[in-house]
Amino acid sequence: MKNEKIIELLTSGKQEKAFSYLYNSFPKVRKHIVTNSGTKEDALDIFQEGLIILYRKVNIQNIENPEAFLIKSCHFLWNNQIRKNKNKLATTSETIDLEAIDDLTEIIEKENKLKQLEHIVLSLGEKCKSIFELFYYQTLDMKSIAIKLGYKNVQTAKVQKYKCMERARNLALKNN
Repeated sequence: MKNEKIIELLTSGKQEKAFSYLYNSFPKVRKHIVTNSGTKEDALDIFQEGLIILYRKVNIQNIENPEAFLIKSCHFLWNNQIRKNKNKLATTSETIDLEAIDDLTEIIEKENKLKQLEHIVLSLGEKCKSIFELFYYQTLDMKSIAIKLGYKNVQTAKVQKYKCMERARNLALKNN
C-alpha cells in the first residue's frame, strides 16, 4: 500500500484498514524489542503506542512514510523505556521512581490538553478545522488558504480565521 493511501485512510476515519496494513511492521518492532531485553508483550504494547502516536501526528505533521515513522517511533519508545528502567533507584524493590511518576503525570496532563484541544477543534466545524490545519500544520500563508478554500480574497480568509480563533478561545474558557 502506498504511503499516500495509508495517510488518506488515517485521516479519513478509516484507520482500521491502515492499521491492518501497518501491522505488517510489527515483526520488525518485535525483533528490536526482544533483542533489547524486552518481551513479546512489551513489543505489542510499544507497537500500539506507536500506532497511537502515528495516528495523532499524521493529522498535524507532514509524514511522508508512515511505516518508517511508526517503526522509528516504536524504537524510540522502547529505547526510552530502557533508559528509564536503568535510571530507576535500585535501593529496594519497593522504591518508587519519582522521576517516572513526574514524567507520567506530565504525559497525562499533555494528553488531557491535546484531547481538550481536539474536542474544541472538532466542535468548531469543518470550515475552522480546515483553516487551522492549513495555517498551523501545513503552514500555508493566508493567500494560499484563501485560494484553496475558495474565499473571495485574503482579508475574508483572515476574518474567518479570526472568528474561528475567537470561537475556540470561548470554548476553551467555558471548558476551564
